[in-house]
Amino acid sequence: MNISMLVLNNFINDARVYKEASTLAAAGHTVMVIALWHPGLASDEFMAGFRVIRLHLRSRSWRNRLFSPSIKYLEYAWRVWSLARHEHSQVYHANDANTLPAAWLAAKQNRAKLVYDAHELETGRSFSSTKITGIYRKLWALPERIFIHRVNDIITVSQSIAEELVRIYHVKMPEVILNCPEKNSIPPSNRLRNELHIKESQKVSLYQGRITPGRGIETFSEAIQSIGNVVGVVLGDGPLLSAFRQNCQLGKWKGVYFLGQVALDDLPFYTASADIGIVLTQDTCLNHHYSLPNKLFEYLHAGLPVVGSKIPEVERIIREYQVGELVDPEDPNSIADGIQMILADPIRYQNMKANALKAAEIFNWQNESKKLLRLYDHLST
Repeated sequence: MNISMLVLNNFINDARVYKEASTLAAAGHTVMVIALWHPGLASDEFMAGFRVIRLHLRSRSWRNRLFSPSIKYLEYAWRVWSLARHEHSQVYHANDANTLPAAWLAAKQNRAKLVYDAHELETGRSFSSTKITGIYRKLWALPERIFIHRVNDIITVSQSIAEELVRIYHVKMPEVILNCPEKNSIPPSNRLRNELHIKESQKVSLYQGRITPGRGIETFSEAIQSIGNVVGVVLGDGPLLSAFRQNCQLGKWKGVYFLGQVALDDLPFYTASADIGIVLTQDTCLNHHYSLPNKLFEYLHAGLPVVGSKIPEVERIIREYQVGELVDPEDPNSIADGIQMILADPIRYQNMKANALKAAEIFNWQNESKKLLRLYDHLST
């Protein structure tokens, strides 16, 4: 089948969509990812067996907070529709609700099928720290409400979000495809210690992911201040990166390093050079409450014990597979205690590492991709 996958980003570090597109291409489908162009990026390129088209939006530079989001989206939808006129697909795969209207228009034009891949719980998002206007906050989940009953299949990233979508919209149970890494052998690494000149006597606790509010990065950094033999490392980019780096430069957060974003291909080697993985999603909204961050699986694949939040999906995995400690992400003392409990007993620490690697045999893309291929086999009949 010809498949068009829509994203409303530049498609630089979208690991989930990359895995889905490459999996479908390897299975014999013709796959095109439709993304947004940014200076320095190719407008049309091939990677891992699929094609990437990046759309040039003339309204991209507009900065009017009230009108420009609507104008930019209308232009995006029009360009997707125009592309669909001469690049026909049999399935349009909408990643996140913000691509649903454009995907539906394109699917309608070509009498194609429509798949909705819900990466977040749109009705449960928190916008307390964002700059978008109140009207857009209220309208954010509207595309999902309008179009979710017009799709052929729904995919999502956790069982809790799947159940919530059923409760809200009375749809059939979505296919849960976890955002897991591919199962690869990750060799031992000292990359973080070498790059940051960390002493062998010090342990490395690692957070990787977006640097945004509600991820527990502040409380994690504060927790490090009370643990003498542990440093904290943060990998990733986001709106708070500059402010957090300044805290380190001013001496507020000693022993904490903000490295910024690293290439996806290099990330496993950084992860493998840590001693503990950090997942401190704060329970600030339903979207966070039901989330299952892919960083948790990345830590398991690297054999890292995990300090994790007491939110349902994270708690279930940590308890069931005995791979770490559960803490209060709002409390630096609780986080510090969790880190120290993992490190206090070397035998227990090694058992947790072994359990993490066993869990990785279950939570991997090789297993999750089978669900995606079954879904597309069903669509083709």
